[in-house]
Amino acid sequence: MKVRLQRKLSLVFLIIQFLISAVFCGVALYVEFIPTKYIVALIIVCLVLLGYQILSQLTNSSYIIGRVLCVFFCAFFIGGGYYIYDAHAAVEDIGGMETKLDVISFYVLNEDPAKSLKDAKDYTFGILQMQDRENTDKALKEAEKEVGKTLNIREFEDTSTLADALYAKEVQAVVFNQAFLKTVEEQYATFDTDTRELVKHQIETVVQQQIQETDVTTKPFNVYISGIDVYGNISQTSRSDVNVIATINPLTKKILLTSTPRDYYVELYKDGKSFSNGMPDKLTHAGIYGVDCSIGTLEHLYNIDIDYYVRVNFTSLKKIVNLLGGVEVYSDYDFISDWGPNGAGTHYKFKKGYNKVNGKKALAFTRERHHFENGDHQRGRNHQHMIEAILNKVMSPSVLPNFSSLLKESKNMFRTSMSTKKIISLCNMQLSDMARWKITYANAEGTGGKKTTYSIRSTLLYICEPNYESVEKISKKIKKFMKETPEDIEAEKKDKDSMATEDPQPTLAP
Repeated sequence: MKVRLQRKLSLVFLIIQFLISAVFCGVALYVEFIPTKYIVALIIVCLVLLGYQILSQLTNSSYIIGRVLCVFFCAFFIGGGYYIYDAHAAVEDIGGMETKLDVISFYVLNEDPAKSLKDAKDYTFGILQMQDRENTDKALKEAEKEVGKTLNIREFEDTSTLADALYAKEVQAVVFNQAFLKTVEEQYATFDTDTRELVKHQIETVVQQQIQETDVTTKPFNVYISGIDVYGNISQTSRSDVNVIATINPLTKKILLTSTPRDYYVELYKDGKSFSNGMPDKLTHAGIYGVDCSIGTLEHLYNIDIDYYVRVNFTSLKKIVNLLGGVEVYSDYDFISDWGPNGAGTHYKFKKGYNKVNGKKALAFTRERHHFENGDHQRGRNHQHMIEAILNKVMSPSVLPNFSSLLKESKNMFRTSMSTKKIISLCNMQLSDMARWKITYANAEGTGGKKTTYSIRSTLLYICEPNYESVEKISKKIKKFMKETPEDIEAEKKDKDSMATEDPQPTLAP
């Protein structure tokens, strides 16, 4: 009787382990980013452990140890399955539908007596005549519903004349997208302290994404990396201060990072057409009109197609670096950055060579430009160094312990137009070969000056006049980079080896 009971109990343990290990292998197959060779290995391990369990339950001396190990194996499979599924769910969030957040604010001067929108219902409201008019009109319509009357409106050419009118008290309130706030502060540095926000309206819009059919594991592709100049919500519309095109060739395992200065003076393009009606603007201002405007502008500048984009901001850079446990970033110079936490003026020192940085130091490293002789050009170079440092850490085995946490936080850290399926296929490829990628740089050149822009027409702003010879060189470099094959790389390597080992030619005596 006792032997029969023990056999039944052994059978229960075997069935439980079999079911849990089967579910574990099923989850590993379902998520798709685990390479086939690892799944085969997992199945073999599960079968071996199950075989051991069967043998242990057949002997009187080892069945207790077998049952203890069974509990341990099952706990491991459950934990591993949850970890894998959780990581997959995080990837789905990253590649999901994106929304754009526009915050339309109503500002009055600090000494103004109005405490609410109803107090200001008889004011004259200054608005931008053309820029972001659709969102402004939506916010005004909501405001008119709230106060129960039509508001008095006065239109202005740009944020400069709009702010002038508020300070001169030609209008009692101004209304504009917070994405324009930094352009106002370029003229009125104390605007934030001189005014207060009476009310704000948030407008959320679903971003229509063009689905690319590129097989990212076998065909080269371009990714636009946009770094917007705000903290907090990654969906908020803002200027794009970081403009890097990552050209990725999965066949040669090479990445080309092309940096374009934020102040590049170029015509803005959107949906294949001129957005600024032939008038140039600073590249950073393209971000105000949407990531598709930044992409269209860069596509036209370099005569290339950009397949996907990734958007990050100040907060996301800090979080990414901290979740990675810090990164080793290369600096071309010894320098001090005064970009402390939230602009607090903390000074961070960097030495020439590799520097271990956390999130705060990473932000200080990438924001500094005033301490460099070539200013924004070097800052663009530092952006490339930081991207390379992050990529090297992400593609190394050391990231695996924090892999799930990193993916879970990714939804709040960046936005991308790349689909879940393509992200998973890239993860699968990298986990399969754990290849080391070669990363190279290209930097567009230009000359500083002052001109009016599409966004601000009444005031001269600092701009960077493009060196179109450098633009043309980069365009050719990107196109050549995308056509390279492993055979080309091998042939180039053989040529170099041949030149190195070739007998030197005899030198004729004078």
